[in-house]
Amino acid sequence: MRALALAGAVAGAGCQAERPKPAPTKVAAEPEQPIPEPAPEPAPEPKPARARFDVHVHLVSDAVDPLLATLDRAGIQRAVVLASPHLDPAHLPDQSERFADWRGANDRLLELSAGHRDRLVPFITADPAEARPEELRAWFDAGACGVKLYMGHRSFHARPLADEAHRPMFSTLERERVPVLLHINTFRFEAELGELLASYPELNLLCPHFCGSRTDVERLERILAAHPGLLVDTSHGPGKPGVQGFTALELERERVRALILAEPERFLFGSDLVTSMVEQREDIARFEWDRQVQANLGLLEADRFEFNRLVGEHGVMEWSEYRGLALDDATLGPVLAGNAERWLASCLDE
Repeated sequence: MRALALAGAVAGAGCQAERPKPAPTKVAAEPEQPIPEPAPEPAPEPKPARARFDVHVHLVSDAVDPLLATLDRAGIQRAVVLASPHLDPAHLPDQSERFADWRGANDRLLELSAGHRDRLVPFITADPAEARPEELRAWFDAGACGVKLYMGHRSFHARPLADEAHRPMFSTLERERVPVLLHINTFRFEAELGELLASYPELNLLCPHFCGSRTDVERLERILAAHPGLLVDTSHGPGKPGVQGFTALELERERVRALILAEPERFLFGSDLVTSMVEQREDIARFEWDRQVQANLGLLEADRFEFNRLVGEHGVMEWSEYRGLALDDATLGPVLAGNAERWLASCLDE
């Protein structure tokens, strides 16, 4: 019976296949429609209305307008902008020495920020063995507020921090109470930091990235206790060191919160933003800059924030959630802006 049914089905199918097909109906061609533009990215959620002052931005690629737009989106009213000759793809020196054009970088920074001094506070840079007091004074007279020094980075550590060759510069900076932002790898050069501050005890010094101790809170505690006049910023960059910093601080969340709550006047918000363009694509830059700035704010303001995290055996970067410090409003006031205004009071326009 199954065979007969199957045969009948096949025969029926064959009969249907032999029937002539109706002629296809012609449909008038529709006019080509334009390809729709992709939907715009949703605007970031507005930040609560409070004062914010970013003390750590590397202004490169001549990207003044994109930087100002980024600050606006994040609710940041002012930023310290740093001369960064080794990070500027638009003005890389011909020499193999990445820091060779530091004088030119200072002149460009002052020119770029000249029309925006109400928002952008320029910090020049220097080779401490070459900088002459009279040229420092000329830059200050032209509008520079402070000095960013990279000599504590192992790539630029030509001499000990307190070397005699640096005395003319540091004596000038200490005497005039010039704000100084000194990058220092305290894993390698913690003792040199102590020697520098012993030689120049009135130096108006801020040490970034939790004074190079994001991954070692015990070292941070030791440095803060040893140098009660030292300020630190809370900045994290986009690369592996920044990711490792966020990860380590999350593990020591309550300990770090206790440090800040005990002495909130010593901590200053920074983002370590580098305004470098990727093949001149401002949309890509905007996306990456926003993520970095929002993460650095989230560390302080939020209970949860998002940023890259190293995961797996091979340390692959993956977008992830972190626990933030969720500081209270009374603490956020000085950390986000008040401490910066006090540190820079000598050169801020009222």
